[in-house]
Order: sequence, then C-alpha cells, then structure tokens
Amino acid sequence: MTVQLRTLAVASLLACASYAQADVAFDANLELDTTYTNKVSAPNTNARAGGLDLGGRVEVNAGAKATNGASFVAGRASLLLNKKGETAVDDMWVQFGNAGADIKLGRFEAMDLFPLGKDTVVEDNTYGGYRANSLRGRMGSNVFHAALGLNASSAVRVELGLVETKEAGKAKGFRPAVTYSAGNLTLRGGFESVKVNGTAGTQNGFGLSAGFAVNKDTSVNVNFAKKEDDKSFGVNAIMGAAGLGLIQSNGAGAKKSTTVYAAYTLPLMGVKGASVTPALSYAKGPTGTDDQLALRVRINYAF
Repeated sequence: MTVQLRTLAVASLLACASYAQADVAFDANLELDTTYTNKVSAPNTNARAGGLDLGGRVEVNAGAKATNGASFVAGRASLLLNKKGETAVDDMWVQFGNAGADIKLGRFEAMDLFPLGKDTVVEDNTYGGYRANSLRGRMGSNVFHAALGLNASSAVRVELGLVETKEAGKAKGFRPAVTYSAGNLTLRGGFESVKVNGTAGTQNGFGLSAGFAVNKDTSVNVNFAKKEDDKSFGVNAIMGAAGLGLIQSNGAGAKKSTTVYAAYTLPLMGVKGASVTPALSYAKGPTGTDDQLALRVRINYAF
C-alpha cells in the first residue's frame, strides 16, 4: 500500500506540473531483462547460485529547460518502479547558468571517463578493476553532489565535481575532468581524489578516453584508468545495431580480470519504440576462480 500511495503521489505531482509548466516534457519506458548466469563458487567475491531470473523496471521521466536571455535553468527527475514493486529515483537534478558556465546539483552522473559502449550486460569475475567512476555520481540519498561546468570554447568543456557525505563506507572527494571534441574525435581526461569514510588516507586515480565516430552508425572507444595499484584498459565499438567490448583489469597480487561482452539490438514486432537485445558477457579471473558467464535478453519499450 505504501508503494502504491507513493507512486500515486509522484504521478499526481507530475500531472500537476504539466499544467503549471507548459514546456515540461514527459516520457516513459519499460526495460525487462531475462538473464542466465552460471554458478560461481568461492573464492569468488561475487559468488552466486546461477540460473535464470527475470528483472526489470519502468522509468518515468520529467524534464524542462527555460531561458532568460543568455541564462537558463534546466531540471530532470526520473522515477523507477522495479519488478518487486519498489520505487527509486534515478536522476534528480537542477542545472543553471549560461553558455560560459553552469552549476549542476542533485543526483546525476558526471562526465564518463571510461565509456563502455553497448553495455547491456557486463559481468565481472572476482575483480572489476578501476574505471575512474568512484565519484562519478548517482550516490545515495544523503550525499551532496555538485559539478561546476566551464565551456572554454565550443570544443572544450571543463567539469569540476565535488562529492561530500558522512555515511560510513561511502566515497567522497574532488573530481575534475575535461572533454575535447573536434570533428569525429572526442578526448576525455579526469582525476579523482577519493576518501572513503571510515578508512585512512586518500586514494588518487585518473581516467583517459579517446572516442572516434567513423560514421553516424559506427564508433570506437579506447579507455584507460588507474588508481593506486588498480588499473583497467578497455576498448569497445558500436557498429549499427551491434556492440562489442573488452576490459582488462589488474591489481596488486593476483587480482586480475578479463571481460568480453557483446550485444545486438533488433526491432520487436515492427513496433516503434520496441526492441529486443540479446547480449552476452564472459569474464575470466585469476587461476583457481570460476569463469563468469552471463546471457541476457533485454526487451525495451518506449511508451
């Protein structure tokens, strides 16, 4: 009953917003995942029983952007309702500024320094490595997240991120990043200074990424990230409806993992906004650990 009342309340607010703000845009979509994973035993840290399961969620989005001369204010809210009947918030942020600088506050994802491409399913083995995303965002409810964006030119954007929280075991710190775009080439680089509450010291990491759009349907990404002894290299490509990728991660001692993944999207029954995506992921870890296999069929339907 609580979930139903909460969902009804949010829906009512969104409906009221449509009358109060004529340029608010609404959309919704369904994502349904049928996933098979093999059984993984100790000493794997992500040990699982394996087998077939069905998961998914409905996402309802509301967003708006208004301008006043050279200034603007934008906002977005995303409500998730999963298959168990539980509600959650994905994005919830406000952004304001002008063409030269802006500030973003709330729950959001900052600049991606290790883009995975078509990552319908990417399962790690015993070790996932570091992907320059400890402070990227979408943190818990009690986390402060802000990003100052500076547009140095039409090709260069600088993002200065700050995450602050007192929650035990949660990461906080400073995350500057920059992106450079020239024609079909996009370069990204950034730094993370990460402090985990309840632990001593600060760990510093960085991420570098180069993306190239071969044409409107084909693109390639090459990524590298390192924090202390943890480092990851990744390469992936999207070719029309198909995507594939490789991630190689290494850390201190015997920590290592090699993950390959692929996906292909097909139209579903010829209906606009409906698609089905078969995908697979295979991860190999250190000697003495089980390999991780995941097969997934994802159905998407944008209402």
